[in-house]
Amino acid sequence: METLENKVSNAPDPYLSHWADAAATKTLAAHPGATTLTVAAGITPSGVVHIGNFREVITVDLVARALRDRGVEVRFIYSWDDFDVFRKVPKNMPKQELLAEHLGRSIVDVPDPFGEHDSYASHNIAAFEGSLAPLGIQPEFIRQSLRYRAGDYAAGIRTAIENRDKLVSILNDARERTGARSRIADDWLPLYGFCDACKRDTLEFSVTDDSNVRYTCTSCQHAAEVDLAAGGNVKLPWRVDWPMRWAEEQVAFEPGGKDHSSAGGSYDTAQHIVREVYGGTAPQYVGYDFVRVKGRGGKISSSKGDVVTVADCLKIYEPEILRWIFVGTRPNRELQISFDLDVIKLYEDYDRARRLAYSPREVGSGKKAERKEKKRLAAQRTMQLSSVDNRRVEDGARMPFQPQFRHLSMILQIHDGDLDGTISHYEQTGEIQDDEDRRLSRQRARCVWNWIEKYAPPDFRYRIREQPVTRELSADQATVLGRVVAVLRDKPDISEPELIPHMKTLCEGTELSNKEFFPLAYELLIGRPKGPKLTTLVTTMGGARALSLLEPSLR
Repeated sequence: METLENKVSNAPDPYLSHWADAAATKTLAAHPGATTLTVAAGITPSGVVHIGNFREVITVDLVARALRDRGVEVRFIYSWDDFDVFRKVPKNMPKQELLAEHLGRSIVDVPDPFGEHDSYASHNIAAFEGSLAPLGIQPEFIRQSLRYRAGDYAAGIRTAIENRDKLVSILNDARERTGARSRIADDWLPLYGFCDACKRDTLEFSVTDDSNVRYTCTSCQHAAEVDLAAGGNVKLPWRVDWPMRWAEEQVAFEPGGKDHSSAGGSYDTAQHIVREVYGGTAPQYVGYDFVRVKGRGGKISSSKGDVVTVADCLKIYEPEILRWIFVGTRPNRELQISFDLDVIKLYEDYDRARRLAYSPREVGSGKKAERKEKKRLAAQRTMQLSSVDNRRVEDGARMPFQPQFRHLSMILQIHDGDLDGTISHYEQTGEIQDDEDRRLSRQRARCVWNWIEKYAPPDFRYRIREQPVTRELSADQATVLGRVVAVLRDKPDISEPELIPHMKTLCEGTELSNKEFFPLAYELLIGRPKGPKLTTLVTTMGGARALSLLEPSLR
């Protein structure tokens, strides 16, 4: 059987050149004797889980894919830290007063203000998990409230208590290095939790023996003894909880945000704790930068309420393109999500990379040929990691058809957003050849239409008039318009290639040029002085429909 050590020592594959592949290589090298590698991500569902939070899970998904592409068995876990305290009511949540009553309680014990799930935590969890499915991300989800309350971490809690002095030393050392003035109190215990009576986190702890701890609630004065093996409402504080779970799950790779990555930060202290307290090793780590939304200042914040979710992005970006945005940006670089005209550029950039991935293998020798082939392989790897099903682009394969964004936006608007009519247009042109072409085209059409309706600037949008209008015409305008009408009367189903020669000679014998006449035609058809290519507009909307809007001004 090939071991992970063998996999690391093999000569590097030039195809596996992505940053996720580099992270996979380091992870393999750090765990040569393992038969399965665990990669991990997680978040506290204290509010809407947004596109910034998504950066962690996509980073882990990409490294998991890179490991599997080397034949490694991977366990991908995603922890919902729903046993954390509810500290602040996000501004975008309904029933603010109801939620405020539950501040200081575990998120899993806060009611769902929408009335759809068993808790506030479950509502936020369900929304995010549902948005991951279209992207091909399928981790094993773990709810930490269930683990703690079942007593699964009893041994980890006891170990922390037994090593209290080590923990105090590690945490105080980190505080000194970061310039913090306060130190951990002498009577501190690595315990946190919620009162069984009032559910608040206002507990004072004491240790009774190896298996039990006692608490007193300073809010309601309730006191109780907790058998750690039986579980309950006692947990470890975050800085101890994280490394404990590294050891418990044998995590080999886990990224973290830049706020966790600084000297003295939570990852820094966790490395020491997992080694010195739990006898484990820290996972390979990648620090990732913030995701921002173009046009909005500061980082995305669930508590502020003005968030963009993965589901919001999937209305505008195809799953493959949303993945591609993250695939193409190194985790340590800030990433910006756009909804303005940059959307068009992102689609065009993606299509350009896609064409390169499907281009023929570079033949010949020399540095120039080597560079071209390297770029082609890099594009293929990027497309594979961006795909929902991790499908590799095979050499010589036909590239499935997808309409270009700008042209598709024009056809969609001519069809008033009708997806069936739009797809039919591309079927009639012969560009859609099979069901995969049809699926991809419809998927893109839906996203483009969503963008047009919600985000496109006014001068990008147009609608074909529902009712005709009439305009006073000069003699030359009437002559030229009459020529257009005559062509369409003679052949209402005229194709664009057939119409183009007529347009070239349209203004002959008059003092008008096409540039001077076209604003009139656009005004009669779409109520604007300019628009999409006139021959495309007329032939796509159909001669009969165009005639109904052009003829009235000639009467």
